[in-house]
Amino acid sequence: MTFIDTTHGRPSPGLIAGYSILCVISLICTAWAINLGRCRQHYRSFFSVRVLFPIALFILALENAALAASGRLYDSLIIEEGGNTSDFNSNLFIRAVLVLQAFEVPILLIVMFEITYLVHKRRSVNFCLMYFDDGVRVKNTAFMSFMLRNSIRALATALLILGLIADFQLFHSLFPLDDRAGTAGWWTLFTEEWDESSIHLLISLIPTAVLTVVSFYLSIMLWRSVFFFVFQHNLTRISKLGFVCNFVGRYSSDTYCDAIQSPWFYSFFGTLAMAVGQLFGTELYTVMSNAGMLVFIITILLLMAEVDKDIVKTDDIASFLVQVAQKGDRTRMSTFTQPRRDPPSRKEERQMNNDEPCAVLADNETENVPDVTSNDKDVNEIESMPNADDGNIPEVRGDE
Repeated sequence: MTFIDTTHGRPSPGLIAGYSILCVISLICTAWAINLGRCRQHYRSFFSVRVLFPIALFILALENAALAASGRLYDSLIIEEGGNTSDFNSNLFIRAVLVLQAFEVPILLIVMFEITYLVHKRRSVNFCLMYFDDGVRVKNTAFMSFMLRNSIRALATALLILGLIADFQLFHSLFPLDDRAGTAGWWTLFTEEWDESSIHLLISLIPTAVLTVVSFYLSIMLWRSVFFFVFQHNLTRISKLGFVCNFVGRYSSDTYCDAIQSPWFYSFFGTLAMAVGQLFGTELYTVMSNAGMLVFIITILLLMAEVDKDIVKTDDIASFLVQVAQKGDRTRMSTFTQPRRDPPSRKEERQMNNDEPCAVLADNETENVPDVTSNDKDVNEIESMPNADDGNIPEVRGDE
């Protein structure tokens, strides 16, 4: 969370340009989040992703717009009207921004948890003592799911209350206020001398610090799920190719490259950028804090797009397998309804075995045709017999 710094006067032109760029990018991300939540059916069941996430992005854009216009507000409220810092903070627009920005961190916490839960559920990977099977939560883990979801919501509510307390300085009766709250990071807290007013600065940094710690854990859980699937892919490929001796080298290099370059791991770098943005002093804290928060939000949007592609591909494969099964059933039924042919005759089988053309006999023909050929001796005897036309046939007389 960042406040308008009234102790250093007007912001520099470089900071104003930076706030303006962050405001434009935040509006673009807001439109992107609205499109994902409205057009994708698997995000419609998550109210935090579909409704609250675009609201958080719009709040970030409004916050950057207020920081960019802080110079004009400072001139009109303090210089021209002769007011002081309390009059500046009592402005209705400033108070509205302070109320809205307190909702930003709790919403991002819930959105990050819901997306991580959705990824583990779709991939049937165990998540925080919750077990899934074929994309459905196992019944015996319903109580654990109830406890975990409500714990995240309770933590988000606590961060919201803590942010409102820090923004509106509701504990001024307990210890003095610190003007550096919302305008300085952890570097200022640890390098400068500690006093009672530093408690106000510490409270203003706690919500984002809790979001950073939880996001680091959830991003590592996402990386673990990707690491598991890459391990299975490499193990199957190595076992098929037979490269058992090169298992360690191929596995480590392929797994490292696939996991680091995968969009599933981008949220880790976004969380790292958000953590780095909380370390600066009073000169750069406001712009760097919002820039780190915006990088974290962009990585969440990239993660949502990757989840969307994964779900669409899974649905396409499932639809294809259903169509293949239906086609196989129709083919099998058509095979059963074809007429049955009579078995071939013995001669047809013999001719098919000898690779000879099959001549089908008529019904009035017999299979066994006698061989009419004879040897040469029989032919000579037939030719030497006298012919009746020559008249050389001797007479046959009877006995006298």
